[in-house]
Amino acid sequence: MPPEPPLPYQHPQNLIGRGGPAAGSLLSLSGSALAIIGFLLPWVSCANKPLTGLELAQQTGPAGESLGWVYVTPFLALGCFGVALTMIPLAAWRRVPVWAGAAAAALLGLLALGAVVPLVVIYRGLTTAGDEIGAAFGIGGALLKLEDGFWLTAVGLLAALMGAGLALLTSVIGALWPRAGKKRDREKG
Repeated sequence: MPPEPPLPYQHPQNLIGRGGPAAGSLLSLSGSALAIIGFLLPWVSCANKPLTGLELAQQTGPAGESLGWVYVTPFLALGCFGVALTMIPLAAWRRVPVWAGAAAAALLGLLALGAVVPLVVIYRGLTTAGDEIGAAFGIGGALLKLEDGFWLTAVGLLAALMGAGLALLTSVIGALWPRAGKKRDREKG
C-alpha cells in the first residue's frame, strides 16, 4: 500500500483568520437560536402559574409600568442570529477583507450584550422584589421561581456572546498575524 501524500501546508494565519470567525459565528448562531426558543418557554412561575417571556413582556410591573422592554431580548437575539448567519459565508469567502469580519463580530457582540441586559434586570427584580411582582400579577403570597426558559435564554445569549468574542478575537489575530506563510512561499518560488 503506497503512503498517503502529505496534506498541503496551511499557515496558522489561514486557519485562525478564516476558521475562527466561522466557528464563533456557529456558536453565536446556535446560542441565539436557543435564546429565541427559551423566550417562548416558561421564564417564571408564581404560585405554580408559569409565565413565558412573551407573557411576561405583556404584563405590567409592580408600580404599573409596562414590562414591554422584555421584548428587547428576542429581537436582539434574532439580530444576533442574522448577523451570525451572514458571518459564516463571509469567513469562508477570501475576497472579503478581514476587517469586515471583525466589524461584523463586534456588532454581533453588541447585539448579544444588549440582549443580556433585560435578563439581568429581571433576575435582579425577581430576587429583590418577589412579593411585589407576585402582587402585580394578581397572585398573593408570591412564591416566585425562575423556570427553565429563563435559564435557557441566559445560556443561549452567553453562548452567542462567547461566539462573538471568539469571532472578533480570531478576526483581529488573523488580520495582525505576520504574513510569514506568504514570505516562505515567495522564497521557494
